[in-house]
Amino acid sequence: MKRIFLMGLLVFGLVTAKTYAIGADTQNDAPPFEKPYLEIGYKSVGEALKECEALNQRELQLPIKLPPMRFTHHLARCVHDKGNYNDELQIEYLHEAQGKNHYNIDIRPTEQKIDFGKSNRRKIKYKMNDGSEAIYFTTRTPNTMGGFNTIVFEKNGWQYRLSVDSRMGNQVTADVLVGIAESVIQIDGK
Repeated sequence: MKRIFLMGLLVFGLVTAKTYAIGADTQNDAPPFEKPYLEIGYKSVGEALKECEALNQRELQLPIKLPPMRFTHHLARCVHDKGNYNDELQIEYLHEAQGKNHYNIDIRPTEQKIDFGKSNRRKIKYKMNDGSEAIYFTTRTPNTMGGFNTIVFEKNGWQYRLSVDSRMGNQVTADVLVGIAESVIQIDGK
Protein backbone atom coordinates (compact mmCIF):
# COMPACT_ATOMS: atom_id res chain seq x y z
CA MET A 1 0.00 0.00 0.00
CA LYS A 2 2.84 2.38 0.85
CA ARG A 3 4.44 1.56 -2.47
CA ILE A 4 1.25 2.45 -4.40
CA PHE A 5 0.88 5.69 -2.39
CA LEU A 6 4.50 6.67 -3.12
CA MET A 7 4.11 5.84 -6.83
CA GLY A 8 0.92 7.92 -6.98
CA LEU A 9 2.65 10.81 -5.23
CA LEU A 10 5.57 10.60 -7.67
CA VAL A 11 3.26 10.56 -10.72
CA PHE A 12 1.27 13.52 -9.30
CA GLY A 13 4.51 15.44 -8.73
CA LEU A 14 5.74 14.79 -12.27
CA VAL A 15 2.40 15.79 -13.83
CA THR A 16 2.24 18.94 -11.70
CA ALA A 17 5.83 19.87 -12.57
CA LYS A 18 5.21 19.34 -16.28
CA THR A 19 1.98 21.36 -16.19
CA TYR A 20 3.75 24.16 -14.35
CA ALA A 21 6.61 24.15 -16.86
CA ILE A 22 4.23 24.31 -19.84
CA GLY A 23 2.29 27.23 -18.40
CA ALA A 24 5.28 28.89 -16.80
CA ASP A 25 6.07 32.55 -17.30
CA THR A 26 9.36 32.37 -19.21
CA GLN A 27 10.47 35.80 -17.99
CA ASN A 28 10.19 34.80 -14.32
CA ASP A 29 11.67 31.36 -14.95
CA ALA A 30 14.54 32.60 -17.08
CA PRO A 31 18.08 31.93 -15.95
CA PRO A 32 19.56 34.90 -14.04
CA PHE A 33 21.81 35.92 -16.98
CA GLU A 34 18.86 36.29 -19.38
CA LYS A 35 16.32 37.78 -16.98
CA PRO A 36 17.38 41.47 -17.21
CA TYR A 37 17.29 41.26 -21.02
CA LEU A 38 13.83 39.71 -21.04
CA GLU A 39 12.59 42.36 -18.61
CA ILE A 40 13.48 45.13 -21.07
CA GLY A 41 11.84 43.47 -24.05
CA TYR A 42 14.45 41.14 -25.52
CA LYS A 43 13.18 37.93 -27.09
CA SER A 44 14.33 35.50 -29.77
CA VAL A 45 16.04 36.98 -32.81
CA GLY A 46 13.38 35.51 -35.10
CA GLU A 47 10.50 37.07 -33.14
CA ALA A 48 12.12 40.50 -33.00
CA LEU A 49 13.07 40.35 -36.69
CA LYS A 50 9.47 39.59 -37.73
CA GLU A 51 8.22 42.37 -35.47
CA CYS A 52 10.57 44.95 -37.06
CA GLU A 53 9.75 43.79 -40.59
CA ALA A 54 6.03 44.19 -39.88
CA LEU A 55 6.57 47.58 -38.22
CA ASN A 56 8.59 48.91 -41.17
CA GLN A 57 6.66 46.96 -43.84
CA ARG A 58 9.77 45.67 -45.58
CA GLU A 59 12.13 42.73 -45.54
CA LEU A 60 15.22 42.90 -43.36
CA GLN A 61 18.28 40.76 -44.11
CA LEU A 62 20.68 39.77 -41.35
CA PRO A 63 24.36 39.09 -41.99
CA ILE A 64 24.97 35.44 -42.74
CA LYS A 65 28.38 35.46 -41.04
CA LEU A 66 29.25 35.97 -37.38
CA PRO A 67 32.56 36.99 -35.81
CA PRO A 68 34.90 34.08 -34.98
CA MET A 69 33.93 34.08 -31.29
CA ARG A 70 31.89 31.82 -29.03
CA PHE A 71 28.50 32.97 -27.74
CA THR A 72 26.15 31.36 -25.25
CA HIS A 73 23.19 33.70 -25.86
CA HIS A 74 21.65 35.68 -28.69
CA LEU A 75 18.68 37.92 -27.98
CA ALA A 76 16.96 40.73 -29.83
CA ARG A 77 14.32 43.40 -29.52
CA CYS A 78 12.48 45.63 -31.93
CA VAL A 79 12.53 49.18 -30.59
CA HIS A 80 9.62 51.30 -31.82
CA ASP A 81 9.86 55.01 -31.14
CA LYS A 82 6.44 56.65 -31.22
CA GLY A 83 7.96 59.67 -33.03
CA ASN A 84 9.59 57.36 -35.64
CA TYR A 85 13.07 58.75 -35.00
CA ASN A 86 14.72 55.78 -33.34
CA ASP A 87 13.12 52.59 -34.64
CA GLU A 88 15.74 49.88 -34.47
CA LEU A 89 16.32 46.15 -34.37
CA GLN A 90 18.89 45.46 -31.66
CA ILE A 91 20.58 42.05 -31.53
CA GLU A 92 23.00 41.06 -28.76
CA TYR A 93 25.35 38.09 -28.99
CA LEU A 94 26.82 37.39 -25.56
CA HIS A 95 28.87 34.83 -23.67
CA GLU A 96 27.77 34.24 -20.11
CA ALA A 97 31.30 33.61 -18.79
CA GLN A 98 33.37 35.73 -21.21
CA GLY A 99 32.25 39.38 -21.07
CA LYS A 100 34.55 40.36 -23.92
CA ASN A 101 32.66 38.00 -26.26
CA HIS A 102 30.06 40.67 -27.04
CA TYR A 103 28.80 41.45 -30.53
CA ASN A 104 25.91 43.75 -31.48
CA ILE A 105 23.92 44.22 -34.64
CA ASP A 106 21.80 47.38 -34.72
CA ILE A 107 19.66 48.00 -37.79
CA ARG A 108 17.44 50.99 -38.49
CA PRO A 109 15.57 52.31 -41.55
CA THR A 110 17.77 54.64 -43.63
CA GLU A 111 15.13 57.35 -43.15
CA GLN A 112 16.16 57.33 -39.48
CA LYS A 113 19.87 56.73 -39.96
CA ILE A 114 22.51 58.18 -37.70
CA ASP A 115 25.15 60.35 -39.40
CA PHE A 116 28.44 58.88 -38.17
CA GLY A 117 30.44 60.83 -40.77
CA LYS A 118 30.32 64.03 -38.73
CA SER A 119 31.70 62.60 -35.48
CA ASN A 120 35.19 63.51 -34.26
CA ARG A 121 36.24 59.87 -34.16
CA ARG A 122 38.99 58.71 -36.47
CA LYS A 123 37.24 56.80 -39.24
CA ILE A 124 38.43 54.46 -41.94
CA LYS A 125 36.33 54.14 -45.10
CA TYR A 126 35.94 50.81 -46.90
CA LYS A 127 34.59 50.19 -50.38
CA MET A 128 32.10 47.30 -50.35
CA ASN A 129 31.77 44.78 -53.20
CA ASP A 130 28.47 46.36 -54.30
CA GLY A 131 30.17 49.78 -54.64
CA SER A 132 28.73 51.24 -51.44
CA GLU A 133 30.85 52.61 -48.62
CA ALA A 134 31.29 51.43 -45.03
CA ILE A 135 32.75 53.46 -42.17
CA TYR A 136 34.86 51.77 -39.48
CA PHE A 137 35.68 53.40 -36.14
CA THR A 138 36.23 52.60 -32.48
CA THR A 139 34.56 54.05 -29.40
CA ARG A 140 37.53 53.07 -27.27
CA THR A 141 39.65 55.96 -26.02
CA PRO A 142 42.85 56.07 -23.98
CA ASN A 143 40.75 57.09 -20.97
CA THR A 144 38.36 54.12 -21.18
CA MET A 145 38.96 50.47 -20.52
CA GLY A 146 36.32 49.27 -22.96
CA GLY A 147 34.48 50.26 -26.03
CA PHE A 148 33.41 48.86 -29.36
CA ASN A 149 34.94 48.55 -32.80
CA THR A 150 32.14 49.38 -35.21
CA ILE A 151 31.38 49.27 -38.91
CA VAL A 152 28.41 51.19 -40.35
CA PHE A 153 26.96 50.67 -43.83
CA GLU A 154 23.69 50.85 -45.73
CA LYS A 155 21.98 48.12 -47.70
CA ASN A 156 18.41 47.38 -48.78
CA GLY A 157 17.05 50.59 -47.28
CA TRP A 158 18.55 49.87 -43.85
CA GLN A 159 21.50 51.28 -41.93
CA TYR A 160 23.53 48.51 -40.28
CA ARG A 161 25.85 48.99 -37.33
CA LEU A 162 27.97 45.96 -36.43
CA SER A 163 29.95 46.35 -33.20
CA VAL A 164 32.31 44.04 -31.37
CA ASP A 165 33.94 44.54 -27.97
CA SER A 166 37.24 46.35 -28.61
CA ARG A 167 39.08 43.82 -26.40
CA MET A 168 38.53 41.36 -29.27
CA GLY A 169 40.19 43.71 -31.79
CA ASN A 170 43.08 41.34 -32.54
CA GLN A 171 40.67 38.50 -33.30
CA VAL A 172 37.85 40.49 -34.93
CA THR A 173 39.64 43.02 -37.11
CA ALA A 174 38.12 45.69 -39.38
CA ASP A 175 38.54 43.27 -42.30
CA VAL A 176 36.55 40.61 -40.44
CA LEU A 177 33.75 43.12 -39.82
CA VAL A 178 33.81 44.11 -43.51
CA GLY A 179 33.47 40.42 -44.41
CA ILE A 180 30.46 40.12 -42.12
CA ALA A 181 28.96 43.26 -43.67
CA GLU A 182 29.48 41.78 -47.14
CA SER A 183 27.44 38.72 -46.09
CA VAL A 184 24.19 40.74 -45.98
CA ILE A 185 22.28 39.65 -49.07
CA GLN A 186 21.37 42.40 -51.52
CA ILE A 187 17.63 42.52 -52.32
CA ASP A 188 16.57 43.54 -55.86
CA GLY A 189 19.39 46.07 -56.36
CA LYS A 190 18.51 48.17 -53.30
